[in-house]
Amino acid sequence: MPDPSSPPPTLQQIADHLGVSKTAMSLALRDQPRISAGLKKRVRQAASALGYTPNALVAAHMAHLRRRRAPRYQATLALVLSWSRAQIRQSVAGELYRLYRRGVFERAAQLGYVVEEFSLAAGGLDSPGDAGVLEAGRLAVVLKSRGIHGVVAAPVPVPGGRLDFAWADFAAVALGYSIGAPDLHRACQDAFSGMGCALAEVAARGYRRPGLVLAKEDDARVNHLALARFLAWQRTEGAAEPVPELLLEEQRADLVVRWFRRHRPDAVISSSAQVCAWLREAGVRVPRDAGFASTFWLPVLKGLSGVYENYDLIGASAVDMLVGQLHRNERGVPAEPKHTLLPVRWMDGGTLRARPGRRGAAGEPPA
Repeated sequence: MPDPSSPPPTLQQIADHLGVSKTAMSLALRDQPRISAGLKKRVRQAASALGYTPNALVAAHMAHLRRRRAPRYQATLALVLSWSRAQIRQSVAGELYRLYRRGVFERAAQLGYVVEEFSLAAGGLDSPGDAGVLEAGRLAVVLKSRGIHGVVAAPVPVPGGRLDFAWADFAAVALGYSIGAPDLHRACQDAFSGMGCALAEVAARGYRRPGLVLAKEDDARVNHLALARFLAWQRTEGAAEPVPELLLEEQRADLVVRWFRRHRPDAVISSSAQVCAWLREAGVRVPRDAGFASTFWLPVLKGLSGVYENYDLIGASAVDMLVGQLHRNERGVPAEPKHTLLPVRWMDGGTLRARPGRRGAAGEPPA
């Protein structure tokens, strides 16, 4: 036990006690990956036994100085994609991946990491840095040979699917909910709050009987959270005669138009911009006859009102989580997966009437 009457030891004193340099001591306490796990353990045990307590003000000042310097190369991370080239070329899927990718690459660069992209899908990638299409077992071998120990796993085409990989050898974070197994750490859109945001904006503009149109696949892709929030709103805050939701097995205009004419919602909330187009083609004047709000707003959909789920921030958050795992030398499927939810932003467009006494957009679209 350290003597409470004695001043706490300095870093240099503990380093001398262990026979290591002060720099190695500092790096070990900051869990830097270039320090061996054995030395980190010895340093922590000695610091605890000798009563060492970091100076929070000094630590904050040093962190500020490090941020001002250009980041030094730390390691290379892998961004693993499961979509095909054809899927990426679609405007919506391609835009979504571009936003995820931007967040991953920018945050990695800020922390001193390089990102390489790999594809498990037939067709591969079009983007620079693509290493080609690889079978999952081969990909693990390639990553190890390149000294890559951290993986960001992009969403899979079919929600709930299994992504087989040598997870035990890597730190990993998934983007979104779509990978059903294994259950990895995840950086996700807050679909529950996103639907709540859409409902609040619709109600603030005077709409009283909103209806929900969702493809079943889109519902599954966000773990049914958007549907759950809509049904909870109907039960606790909605109109006396709620509009039944429409869950689509397949995207068909006739099903949407028939549902709309039968139930006459005064606003429609949907993850699909195509729903708004179908209503307009059927003669519905949006937003005069009925408003429309998207729960899947993207910069390519600037004419729509809707919720932007900050996909670039999700990518950045995934890197933060992954770097934390690497620093802690954590590998494999976690026993207790953590889900980090990112906040949403409302984006005004031309498909809902303006709030009373208010004009202009509630948020700026991402560049």
